[in-house]
Amino acid sequence: MTVAAPNRAPISPLHGMLSRIELQPDARKLNLIVNHPDVYPWVRGPAQGELDITPAFERGDVLCLLAEHGGILFQMLQPGLYEAHTQVLPEGRGAWAVRCVSACLHWLFTHTDAIEVVTKCPEGNLASKGLARAIHGRYQFTNPKGWVMDDKPIPADIYSLTVQDWMRTAPGLVDRGKWFHERLKAEFERHGVAEQSHAEDPTHDRYVGAACEMILGGQPEKAAIFFNRYAVMGGYAPVEIVSLEPMAFNIGNATVVVRGDEFWVPKLRPLH
Repeated sequence: MTVAAPNRAPISPLHGMLSRIELQPDARKLNLIVNHPDVYPWVRGPAQGELDITPAFERGDVLCLLAEHGGILFQMLQPGLYEAHTQVLPEGRGAWAVRCVSACLHWLFTHTDAIEVVTKCPEGNLASKGLARAIHGRYQFTNPKGWVMDDKPIPADIYSLTVQDWMRTAPGLVDRGKWFHERLKAEFERHGVAEQSHAEDPTHDRYVGAACEMILGGQPEKAAIFFNRYAVMGGYAPVEIVSLEPMAFNIGNATVVVRGDEFWVPKLRPLH
């Protein structure tokens, strides 16, 4: 299934890429990619012959997101911690791969319990290291025997991206924050009240946008935790979850109710 509704104009290029990504129900499409002659040498490890990723899907601890030229297999290492295995065909390498990986990470951080994603960059695979850096991954350490190439262990650099660093750097979040503030202003006007506005602040838009994406992805508690972390540091009011069904939040003097990818303000409350 697709992971973003394609029938609306995307609010950013990131959201346009999201509409092209599909959550895979099985290994069939990924098997075609990993057995491509330009991909296979880097992923076969000690295996001989054609690879079949089906057992990983059958274990139930992986999520696979693919677009036309490739994508990411995420394996849960422990709750909140996932390892990313990025596989991209030659025609998708470069700028397309960065956009695709950014969209896959966006989906993972907004639809699951993911708090940190790690990836291994084998020695000699400059593309994987460049991609890890392009999405603001941080070097953690080098595992001297972290990869297998031609049946021999080789070093691999370990990079990671935490949800906090993702919120600080990811594309598309400012656009979603602006979308929310425009919708909120319209709801206040519907009630005949001027919104309690604040100065233009792209950083605020970014963290509001991240919270919105988590809420729309079905992670309201995660949205509240990480938005409120920012709010207490930035001097903004925290959000409060009112209910999960329907999904409703108190923000300032407004109660916001979410249904699908829409929200409205049924009532305003006096500020104390």
